Amino acid sequence: MTKEDLKSHVDDIINALDQDKKEEVSRKELEAELEKFMEYGVPIEQAKQTLVKKFGGAIVFTGSSSNSAERTLISDLKPNQSSVKILGHVIAINPKDITVKGEARKIFYGILGDETGTIPFTSWGELEVEKGDVVEISNAYTREWQGTVQLNLGDRVHVEKTEKDRLPKSAFEPRQVKIKQLHSGMGRVDVTARVLKVSCRETEVNGETKKVFSGVIGDETGKAQFTAWDDFKIKDGDVLRINGGYVKSWKGIPQLTFDSNATVKKLEKNKISKSDISTNKMPLHILLEKHGALDVEVQGTIIDIRPGSGFVMRCPDCNRVLQDEKCSIHDKVTGKPDLRLKLIIDDGTGAVGCILNKELSEKILSLTLNDTKKMNQEKLDEEFNSRLFTKKICLKGNALGDDFGTSIIASDVEFVETNLQKEAEKLASDLEGLL
Repeated sequence: MTKEDLKSHVDDIINALDQDKKEEVSRKELEAELEKFMEYGVPIEQAKQTLVKKFGGAIVFTGSSSNSAERTLISDLKPNQSSVKILGHVIAINPKDITVKGEARKIFYGILGDETGTIPFTSWGELEVEKGDVVEISNAYTREWQGTVQLNLGDRVHVEKTEKDRLPKSAFEPRQVKIKQLHSGMGRVDVTARVLKVSCRETEVNGETKKVFSGVIGDETGKAQFTAWDDFKIKDGDVLRINGGYVKSWKGIPQLTFDSNATVKKLEKNKISKSDISTNKMPLHILLEKHGALDVEVQGTIIDIRPGSGFVMRCPDCNRVLQDEKCSIHDKVTGKPDLRLKLIIDDGTGAVGCILNKELSEKILSLTLNDTKKMNQEKLDEEFNSRLFTKKICLKGNALGDDFGTSIIASDVEFVETNLQKEAEKLASDLEGLL
């Protein structure tokens, strides 16, 4: 598309917007949104209709039916929307038996995709579709679960199979991406990565026992978890090109999932060496945007030491922290002593929580578990503040996201030495550049 064509289409969108909405959106923003749709292969008239609907206006373009105007693209879905109409193809579908108010019930869950991405769905009634079907869904609704939008098919939903060519080819073609680009809902992907760890377990699917392979893969941009629902003879150290996988997430950590519909090719091991893969360093605002990540490294200043830090007693069976010598699951038990720290760190771009286990707490405090057992809470708080508060640290670990925010479960921690004179000189230089 030429710049003149893009300008003309943006003019159409602006002219179709309500008068009060025209002042709320810039031409640059509309151009960026339209170019994104073009990258996905969305037909131009449909893309224009979607943007007018998104920013507020009347659909006035010719050559498109009112039905297509009602369609919502997966990338535009937000939590708590109702009367949603979706056109997509079924990437995965599985039945599940549950009990609701004492009554046995079968539901279906899976993943739906279109040219802009994928979304998990749950159907609370019978669903006569199969993997690969293209379907038109109307009267669905959305909810949010652990930071991810999910599509729900309730009693009012209507699901109809339709022709495959209703979707553009881009809806079925994987996008070539690096590990750091993986995120839930991005659609089918083409990834080249090295297998860092793999294990096998057995699970029951539709009454049959099936082997599932899972582990960790990585490239020069980071690491991610994977699950393979077919035996591709994967071994530690293999370098694989996985074409046709899709991305889910667990607590913000991306998980690449693939099955017999994907193509998995083994490449030369020197394509990605083990030394090429390192911990992913990132500022906190990027981590917060991602909601979670595997094996990250961040730096920040300790701005808070949370209640619950210090000496605790844990249940010997489930490891939960005891309250009044009682476990919330196993009632009164003889607890085992432990030490932990719950901190908040800030790097100027964002703030996250982090949890340090006994070994890391002892390391950073220069105190042992036995030392803390001898102190009352007032003395502990005093020691924690003097040793930790406002100190800068470097953390490595896994970041998990949920409804309460993002937290890092640390695997290593170090103090970061701060050269105040050097930082002051850099700040002065930056300020001079602004004058």
